[in-house]
Amino acid sequence: MSRPLGLLALLALPLAALAQPGDRPPPAVPVMTVEAAPAEVFKTYTGRTEAHRHVEVRAQVDGILESREYVEGESVTKGDRLFRIDPRPYRAAVHQAEADLTSARASLAAAQRDWKRIRSLYERDVASEQARDDARSALDVARAQVEVAEAKLEAARINLDYTEVTAPIPGITSLRAVSEGNLIAKGDRLLTIQEIDPIQVVLSTPVDDPFADSPALNPSPGDTTPARLVGITGPNGEAITGELDYRAAEIDRQTNAIRLRGVFTNPGKVLRPNRYVRVRLQVAAPTDALAIPETAITSGPRPNSTAVLRLDENDKAQLTLVELGPASERGRIVESGLEPGDRIVVDGLVNVRPGSPVTPKPAGGGAGG
Repeated sequence: MSRPLGLLALLALPLAALAQPGDRPPPAVPVMTVEAAPAEVFKTYTGRTEAHRHVEVRAQVDGILESREYVEGESVTKGDRLFRIDPRPYRAAVHQAEADLTSARASLAAAQRDWKRIRSLYERDVASEQARDDARSALDVARAQVEVAEAKLEAARINLDYTEVTAPIPGITSLRAVSEGNLIAKGDRLLTIQEIDPIQVVLSTPVDDPFADSPALNPSPGDTTPARLVGITGPNGEAITGELDYRAAEIDRQTNAIRLRGVFTNPGKVLRPNRYVRVRLQVAAPTDALAIPETAITSGPRPNSTAVLRLDENDKAQLTLVELGPASERGRIVESGLEPGDRIVVDGLVNVRPGSPVTPKPAGGGAGG
């Protein structure tokens, strides 16, 4: 029994030698050459929609609310009639003011005639100086009374106009706050109108955001930042775009964040106030960035470190520590650890052992095995 076992052991030696890892062909893996080129860095922030303008429509005069002329929840345009307040008392006030103005103008005409007559008599030394002064004063008073009457007539007409409550802005109407037939007072709220096209988005960025001091996150009305919403489109698939145009001067004490505001298109009014949205904007545009695919990144030897597999002149993969920056359209930007012209493995890292040779192939060829 011992001799057959020994023979089998001798026969197995060549097979074991053939299975040594060193004799396996180097794995073929996709490799790219790192090059410095322009890149665009985008970030996405969470925001909340608000009406572009929010107006509380209130009564400007007292009276009985006669009718409601709008459909609750529907869109209105600027100038559309919303309510009608009983106009009769105000129409009567206009007639009274018109009559007062007519009377004042008649008094002015009489005062002008008296002034002309007394002045002529005074110039011929027939009238006294006192009579001339009295006539001139009467004329001035009559002119002032006409101006007062004209002002009262204008105020009466304004109040009459206020009996027709119209929309001050375009937007979506709310439920009525007062029903027809009620006696309302000046200042009573009647309804609310919210303009949502365009619509505002309020967002915030942490103070320690790496781009907090960038021009993109410091917009102003004269220097806006283009942006668009992510995951939401118009009724025909169109993108919802806008501009950030405001940054608060102060930092929020509770969140330690800075408040920003943008104004966006709202095709089809798909957005309504108080909806949470994601806002994407370009925060940087380096001109000589080294960008690599996310698939080229692996864990480094130290805790929380990152690395790539860089090929040396002998096509051996060396584990190289890198410091990563933000993501860009070209890939993840590398802040340090690589130089232009370096070759790195971009996929199939599980098939590569650091320090071992590989067979490079173009990065577009897929992961090697």
